[in-house]
Amino acid sequence: MREWWQKLSGRERRTLGLGGMALAAILFYFLLWQPLSQNTAQLERDLREARDLLSWMQPAVAEIRALGGIADGPTNVGRDRALFALADQHAREAGLGRSLEQVEPMADGSARVVLEQVGFDQLVRWLGSLRTGHGVEATSVSLRRAEVEGRVNAQIVLQRPDS
Repeated sequence: MREWWQKLSGRERRTLGLGGMALAAILFYFLLWQPLSQNTAQLERDLREARDLLSWMQPAVAEIRALGGIADGPTNVGRDRALFALADQHAREAGLGRSLEQVEPMADGSARVVLEQVGFDQLVRWLGSLRTGHGVEATSVSLRRAEVEGRVNAQIVLQRPDS
């Protein structure tokens, strides 16, 4: 390569040198500068939209709370009831009655719930509702895929955090 360069005339070397610098500048612009500046602009737009959404949501949440639509935390409804009875009733109210095979109390105050052929999404919503509405947590969850797509067989241990 060095011999080839040395055989070139001064004019050819300058032309190739300038062409190489121009190519390097073009590659730098199209491979680095332009993608970075486009990503930065998109991220700035996304951030602006997220801030606008947050500024709209904060007063809306306060208004909903004032109207009684959102509780500040888990309610005390059902705190005086046995956990297994609460879980049974709440599962039936959530439409899981057909899938509910067994609800049994455990010695430590927790409850074991067995569900067969339950819709996965419905199960997750029910567990979330127990958590937000009653402060009940699933401390152990065992899932097996059922024959029907989107359905599972589940064994769940529920517990109140303070027990």
